[in-house]
Amino acid sequence: MSSQFQTPALPLVERTADQAFLDEKRADNRKTVFFHACGILIAILLWWACSFSLSKEFRGFAPVPTLEALGGLVGTSMFWHSVLDTMARLLGGLAVSILVGVPTGILIGYFRRASELTQTLFQFLRMISPLSWMPIAIILFGVGAAPVYFLVAIAAVWPIIINTAHGVEKVDQTWIKVAQTLGGKGWGIVLRVLIPAIMPDILTGIRLALGVAWIVIVPAEMLGVASGLGYSILNYRDVTDYSSLMAIIVIIGILGYTSDALLRVLQRKYAWVA
Repeated sequence: MSSQFQTPALPLVERTADQAFLDEKRADNRKTVFFHACGILIAILLWWACSFSLSKEFRGFAPVPTLEALGGLVGTSMFWHSVLDTMARLLGGLAVSILVGVPTGILIGYFRRASELTQTLFQFLRMISPLSWMPIAIILFGVGAAPVYFLVAIAAVWPIIINTAHGVEKVDQTWIKVAQTLGGKGWGIVLRVLIPAIMPDILTGIRLALGVAWIVIVPAEMLGVASGLGYSILNYRDVTDYSSLMAIIVIIGILGYTSDALLRVLQRKYAWVA
């Protein structure tokens, strides 16, 4: 084939610079993985060392018995039912908080009078511990899963409202004016301009709300339900099965980390908006 149809080679200097950049990035990634692994190893060693300070009766909290109990739990259907029940309640309560929090945040972020009307009230309400609503939740919804959904939702809604409102307040008004010039109105501007612009803020709020939800759901499941990871912790405590109790705590950490990692992926996807 004639040489005129061949793709011209990149200059040697440019190829060398690109290769050096890729090599540096790979080396940095290896260092990151190494330090993450070291952090986990140090935590396990501290956990193992602290277990020696416990009396023989409580040695079930140590790493080896915990891992053995974890291996036994994952092979039982009861364990997976507990995981599914907890995740359903967590995601259900979080979904309610998103459905309430995002529109409310847009409203108070877009309309100054709405912000002035709700600012003091919302700051007052969000400072109340979500767990203090437990008796009221039982009175309103009875014993069962409904109070758990309520407690998760009322705990998780505030980070979503605050971050959404903050995102709306810092949106470039030029974008909205351009949309209006092109014929955009009302909900069309909200859906096509405002929400895409504040998506990073919404996702940050949801990520913070997820952390709060995981904190609340465990004690909430210790009250009035007969399934879930919070109930399992209470149950294993009552029967003094400390290794299984610790295994459930490890599982909660794994599930929390995994769910947060998924949200971080979404944050990176919408990072172009910032």
